[in-house]
Amino acid sequence: MTEAAANLVIVECAEHDSIEIDAALWLNDDHQLILNSEIDGRDILRASFRRGVLRLQATSYVGVIPLNDRVIVRVKPRVPIANLTRMVIETGHDVLALSAFREYSSRGTADDWAMNVYADALLDYLDELLDAGMMRSYERREDQGHFPHGRIDFTETMQRFTARAVPNKAAYSWFERTVDTPVNRCIKAAMEAVHAYLMKSKAKPRKGDRAKLARLAGQLLAFEEVGEDPEFRFLDDSVVLGLTPLPDSRAYYRSALDLSVVILRGIGIGLELGGTDVRLSSLLIDTNKLFENFVRVSLAKDAARQSWPVEVLDGNAEGRVDLYDVPDPLPSPLGTPINALASVDPGKAQPDVVLRGTDGSFRLIAEVKNTVHGKNAKAKDVLPERDEVEQAVTYALRYGLNFTVLIHPWFKGTKGLVYVGRVRSVDVYDYRLDLSTDDGTDEALADMASTMASLAGLPIGQPPTSV
Repeated sequence: MTEAAANLVIVECAEHDSIEIDAALWLNDDHQLILNSEIDGRDILRASFRRGVLRLQATSYVGVIPLNDRVIVRVKPRVPIANLTRMVIETGHDVLALSAFREYSSRGTADDWAMNVYADALLDYLDELLDAGMMRSYERREDQGHFPHGRIDFTETMQRFTARAVPNKAAYSWFERTVDTPVNRCIKAAMEAVHAYLMKSKAKPRKGDRAKLARLAGQLLAFEEVGEDPEFRFLDDSVVLGLTPLPDSRAYYRSALDLSVVILRGIGIGLELGGTDVRLSSLLIDTNKLFENFVRVSLAKDAARQSWPVEVLDGNAEGRVDLYDVPDPLPSPLGTPINALASVDPGKAQPDVVLRGTDGSFRLIAEVKNTVHGKNAKAKDVLPERDEVEQAVTYALRYGLNFTVLIHPWFKGTKGLVYVGRVRSVDVYDYRLDLSTDDGTDEALADMASTMASLAGLPIGQPPTSV
């Protein structure tokens, strides 16, 4: 272990928690933050004072965050979310990839999302590998003829040639330095698997795929002398599997080898903290956006599956409406009409989830909040945050509804639908979605969909609207 690695400080915390780190590790003499350039300027960690102490506060990003070359912060979700990987895959949620690396566990089957991550990582590893030099080994070769070289096999020569009165031929062997080794065959096979994946996606090209293909083609040229092994016999090699260590001078091969094995076995990755199967760029996840996207995508899937006569829309995009109207005539509290600011900018009402009927009517709006409240309260159930309720009630009024829904991740107390109370004419509901276990996630999502359908007045088993 290097001296820098030995002195590295690792701090564990939950998202939005404040953490105390010796200020000398993240502030310079001018009291300026010493931050990794990739996170500097991003809302990933914030400096704050709390009870007279200068602290760092995590935001909604979870994962392994290299604060600088002295400190690593490992941020986990503050609510029990059992399967971040599933949520990212189902929503297509973007992750923030840093140049710093961390280790992950392999899990499930490699899907498009995992293959995109693998492709980027393998290309980077190959650049490093080719810069440092390809691994070679000495392979024994045998031959016979009139011009022997290397080492003469006297026993073989006596039996084959001398005994048969052939005086001018000999059996011989030599060692030849080659790149055609199990290690390189494994990496080349993974390169070809990634190449095939990128080529398959050409019908629906993604940004940057052409550049990746061109880069990979150049790297494959360097492996031109490496042979093919369609049966993947190299996966039985002890060095490939990590059972026998690589030479110290070739230690840089390990990350590429581990990743190649995962690719060839078609295994996905788990984004949760922990694991030692494969080393990849640290991938940060904004859980606020992820939770919102996951709820909306899950409701849209149920709507399609059960043929709800509604569209599930994103109120931040196609489901939004103007917040303000401009009345005609304008109000005249001072005796003359007052021009409305809304005639220039009507503002926007943007609920996270909007259920709009096929007739254009709005059936339900919901605000999705990845927040916890009453975490330290003695009561098992407490009121939602005041500002969340005010926003949700405002949106309900604007969409002409007499109820509104907040959706939170469950962390304690009642699961499912909770009735909060009534604000004048608007009933407020809070749905607590339990994502704490893998086994219970599907049931929890089905219950949420059924509940939203009931609140929206959709009959169970609604026939297809196309009929």
